[in-house]
Amino acid sequence: MGYVKVLQPVLRFLIIAIGVPLLMIAAPANGFARLTIDADSQYRFAQSRLDSGAVDEAIAEFNRFIHFFPADPRIAQARFQTGMAHFSAGRYQAAAAIFNQQTMGFAGSPLDNQAFFMLSRSHARQGMIEQAILDLHNLVALSSASDVIDRARYELGWLHVDQARWNEAEQAFGRISPDNQDRFQVADLEQALALSDAIPFKNPTTAGMLSIVPGGGQLYTKRYQDAATAFLINAGLIWAAWESFDNELYALGSVISAVGFGFYAGNIYGAVSSAHKYNRDRITEYRERLNQRRQISLSLAPSPKGAALCLTIRF
Repeated sequence: MGYVKVLQPVLRFLIIAIGVPLLMIAAPANGFARLTIDADSQYRFAQSRLDSGAVDEAIAEFNRFIHFFPADPRIAQARFQTGMAHFSAGRYQAAAAIFNQQTMGFAGSPLDNQAFFMLSRSHARQGMIEQAILDLHNLVALSSASDVIDRARYELGWLHVDQARWNEAEQAFGRISPDNQDRFQVADLEQALALSDAIPFKNPTTAGMLSIVPGGGQLYTKRYQDAATAFLINAGLIWAAWESFDNELYALGSVISAVGFGFYAGNIYGAVSSAHKYNRDRITEYRERLNQRRQISLSLAPSPKGAALCLTIRF
């Protein structure tokens, strides 16, 4: 019995060690087929993950497609889609790196053009406006297609609008070729931009000088409640300090005077800040009215069986 107990584990080990490999070898002969994935299925699955919003899964699946099917003609499109996935996830630096790589060998294809536009947008979303502008200038210099050049100039104009550079925006829109001016509604944009000279501004220096009388600067910037508050607080502190000194309460008068000076200086600083805020608000309102004229951006990216339609809505 002792030998049997010792041999049982050994026999169990031999059965597993020999039997499992034999089963694996025999599996195909017994009706078990190996799982194989072709390029079309892999690409469709990756695209379906992107379309459903599962961007990280889409990136993994597109990268798997690139790894297993390096000779497929959709490799460039797959890389572009990984950039789009990063962009939609808000990872603009990663997206810019991919789009920048695709612009290196620029050949003027629709995908090359779209990579340049997405590179510019990725930089703009990072706050790198000057680099985004440079990207579009590079596309204008490299491309020979008038439609692409005009679209780049159109997007250049809006980048300038976002920075409140009204003259530069008008110049960019004005460079759009005559054939495409109706398409991009250039005449309406130029007419709207001409109204930039009528934006009401408040001079911060004037606001500060008017605040010599507490509340005067706030009144100038149409902050009426702040003007009343500044006047009443400063007037009250001045009166309290005066009464303290008049009643020979010099220590109290000194304390109130120090506090009053702080409020008085704050009144001047607040008036100057109010003028800056007033100007920013007017610029924002004007920019929002202009943005109502911004068109939805449609572009085509090629694929071996047709073309992919890219829709971009700026807001």
